[in-house]
Amino acid sequence: MCVSEEFGPRFFGCLLNLWLLPLVCGVGLILNIGCLIVFFSTRGHPLVPALIFLSFCDCLQLFFSFLVLFLPALHDFSQSTPYSTLGQLAYLSTGLLSPLLLAFNCASIWTICFISIQRHRAILRPLSSISSPSKPFKPLLFISAMALSFNGCKWAEFRWFWSHDPTNSSDYQYILAHEPSDLARNENYHRVLDNLLYPLLVYLVPLLLLSVLNFRILTNISNRRVSFDHKSRFAQERRSVTLLISIVTMFFLCHTGGLAYRFVDQEKYNNSELFVLLKDIINLLFNVYSFTNPLLYFVFTRQFRDLRTMWNSHFASPASRSESYAITGAKPGSSKAQRHLSMPSLYRTPCVSGKLLP
Repeated sequence: MCVSEEFGPRFFGCLLNLWLLPLVCGVGLILNIGCLIVFFSTRGHPLVPALIFLSFCDCLQLFFSFLVLFLPALHDFSQSTPYSTLGQLAYLSTGLLSPLLLAFNCASIWTICFISIQRHRAILRPLSSISSPSKPFKPLLFISAMALSFNGCKWAEFRWFWSHDPTNSSDYQYILAHEPSDLARNENYHRVLDNLLYPLLVYLVPLLLLSVLNFRILTNISNRRVSFDHKSRFAQERRSVTLLISIVTMFFLCHTGGLAYRFVDQEKYNNSELFVLLKDIINLLFNVYSFTNPLLYFVFTRQFRDLRTMWNSHFASPASRSESYAITGAKPGSSKAQRHLSMPSLYRTPCVSGKLLP
């Protein structure tokens, strides 16, 4: 399919969306499901509930990315009509699932922030976190509810309607299509959501929080005097901090493009094939982030052995526990014209003319 494309940005976009993206999503799903199996087998660890929730969000993000990004791209490069089955699936995936994709992405980012706060509290105030919370999933459910509420307005950016195929005389050849709503065209709405709230709540504040908390944790561990008997626990602490720092670094590398995109004049560059390719790369990096997290868990917890060894000392005496704390791992399509939507504008969607809506 990509062979028929002229060598250039659109050719590379075809390779990226039809080959590389499914590979990243598929392998990432397998890795995160493997992490879930391991985490469920070590549920006694105090931060495992957050790790389970984090891997669950990563799984759903990778799954919805396949539907929201791959299906419209497949429809685009296969040159199918919008009234085909593939065209209908492309409409439904972009209009119904893209807000959920954004919500799970937000939830995973906020969860890594929650885990960093928990670790910061355990390292600097060990006596305050001797006992595990009775309802460990309660704050995680609150995070998921906030993520859905924050991205729920994305559904209002679509106006749905039934569209009849003008080339078909049959009265039954209809598809359920969508176009940008009045809210999606409102400049004040985009200015508040895309240029203020999203950069602050999903990028700048989490990045600042993760950087400060993990720097304080690393400083505290580096300055601590450790006896010979506690050197192995000290090494576990350093591995856990290295894990978090690695995740913060990946967060910066994979999400900075999405932040910069929100401040670009989309109407000015929407007809540029190179701009379309850059948006495809940004979407791929979001999934690379979820793909690499299980690899980081595996490497920096000694193939997950730290999760088991640290639990053995979790209910030790306060004196011994001050030298050892809970280990954690966390994480805090296309033709020349694109839809003018805030975040869903990153996604391909068909229209009744066979091209993407402006």
